Amino acid sequence: MVLLKQFVISEAYHDFQEYLTNQINLLHTSLEAARAAEDIYRLQGQISALRRLQSLREDVLRKDR
Repeated sequence: MVLLKQFVISEAYHDFQEYLTNQINLLHTSLEAARAAEDIYRLQGQISALRRLQSLREDVLRKDR
């Protein structure tokens, strides 16, 4: 848990958040161009997973209280 707290307040966390945001933006671009339903569902799932990673810090801190 100490390591996780260290990551949460570190510069690496901010870099990680920026990376996730960039990946989501790329997936949105792909989603706009997708035609097949399977591709749309897959891209939506990937975006959802990345958004869950973005909120991981808040979830952990909320449970730690």
